Amino acid sequence: MIIIYHNKKTVQRVDGAVDLNNMKYFSIGMVLFNLAKKHPDEILVWCDLKWESYLNIEGIKSIIHHKKMMVSYNPYVSNLINNNLGYVDNGSILRSNKEVTFLSWQMSDAVGVVYAEVLNAIGSQVINRKEDFGYLLNSLAKRAMPMGLFCYSDPRLFNTKLVDIPCDESSNYILFKFVKQHLGIKWIFVLFASFLIYERKIKLFPFFFSFFFKSRKWDKKVLDIIQVSSNNKVSNSDKIDVIIPTIGRAKYLKDVLYDLREQSHLPNNVIIVEQNPQEGSVSELSFIYDEKWPFKIEHIFTHQAGACNARNIALSKVTSEWVFLNDDDNKLEKNVIKKAFKNILQYGVEAIVTDYPQTFEINSYDRVHQTTIFGSGNSIIKSIYLKKLQFNSKYEFGYGEDFDFGMQLRNSGVDVIYFPEPTIIHLKAPMGGFRIKSTFLWSNDAVVPKPSPTVMLNNLVYRTQQQLLGYKTVYFYTLFKVNIFQNPIWFLKKTNAHWNASVNWATMLKNND
Repeated sequence: MIIIYHNKKTVQRVDGAVDLNNMKYFSIGMVLFNLAKKHPDEILVWCDLKWESYLNIEGIKSIIHHKKMMVSYNPYVSNLINNNLGYVDNGSILRSNKEVTFLSWQMSDAVGVVYAEVLNAIGSQVINRKEDFGYLLNSLAKRAMPMGLFCYSDPRLFNTKLVDIPCDESSNYILFKFVKQHLGIKWIFVLFASFLIYERKIKLFPFFFSFFFKSRKWDKKVLDIIQVSSNNKVSNSDKIDVIIPTIGRAKYLKDVLYDLREQSHLPNNVIIVEQNPQEGSVSELSFIYDEKWPFKIEHIFTHQAGACNARNIALSKVTSEWVFLNDDDNKLEKNVIKKAFKNILQYGVEAIVTDYPQTFEINSYDRVHQTTIFGSGNSIIKSIYLKKLQFNSKYEFGYGEDFDFGMQLRNSGVDVIYFPEPTIIHLKAPMGGFRIKSTFLWSNDAVVPKPSPTVMLNNLVYRTQQQLLGYKTVYFYTLFKVNIFQNPIWFLKKTNAHWNASVNWATMLKNND
């Protein structure tokens, strides 16, 4: 392990290798890449001198548990790229939980760690190694994360809890430059307009400043040469339960059970929660009892409809170390569970989602990577976390419960990883979706809330204020361009009314505990 101590501008000391202190006063980025070239098998650590006494050197090897990782921690109240980034970046999770290990491309120069092998692989993608070190780290991680570099904020890099220490907010010049280089030129116009609309500020100089910088691209294949083999022991057994909520799909459910019966790695238990809200109705799943199965089936029948409730009932019955969240209209290949466990052990992770196309779709996500999505029909997670988590009933019959559950996992310190293999086909069977017409509190309102209050609830809970406003900008633009000849004043008045109704209902949902 080699540790580079710096003062934010230049290297001040290098520990862990001989004849390297002649690099003192050199650019941090230059030294980091030079060390990677000379010591290709080493772990490289950077640390601001002011935090040297807090650095958890003993814990680093367990934190960076495989080679395709970059981990840092920012003890300050704000990031290098300030919160106004949310006006144009709704895809990233910018409201990070700094109390736990949390996915983030927002790297900090305060403390961090990476394998030399990563830097050697991406060296061709980093042209200016002398630029501000914090900016270099953010630029690298923003481009590399979708290509399979696992990037985290991890408070364990410090041996003492350090959170939200006051600091100066980053310049909007840096913000506009970053947006131009990493999101594209059209987004600096959106960013400029957002400042004008929502803050009544004209950011003319940062706007023009950004035009002096070229967009930065990324070779998708540069990280493919790095082999992943985690030393993180995440599993004590290979026992797994499968949960399936179902309503009115007996034929499709039977096919799912047949697919599970053919698995090369059989589940321990299959927990089925059958719903039928009609009074006096009885189960349609008699075949469960008529046939023999190589696993135990626990069948629960309820008159209470709702996927959130059904999944929570099923999750409460799980006894194995792992749980497969399945759906009643999936098509499973024979090695789904076996391949999933191989991925879990190789990457040392505790929650995964598989590729989940419909029959006519082609997989366009061909790399293992951290994801902001979660699927309640194609996920496998370690069941110990189910003691604290549930599908939120506020989303029942609405949209957003999957994302909410995934965020609950992440806020518990569990990252969700997407794997392009195995594939689970989502048949989208007839009678799918909302088979029972639902009545919401807002169903009879004179002004219909749009977008859906449950979608808005996701935004209120998990997005920054700037991301909420950025979503509003894109939402309004998308609706307006359907008919650009409509009266813009009338359009704004009408759409704002729908938007405000949605915000009001989402706020009530959020506060109603």
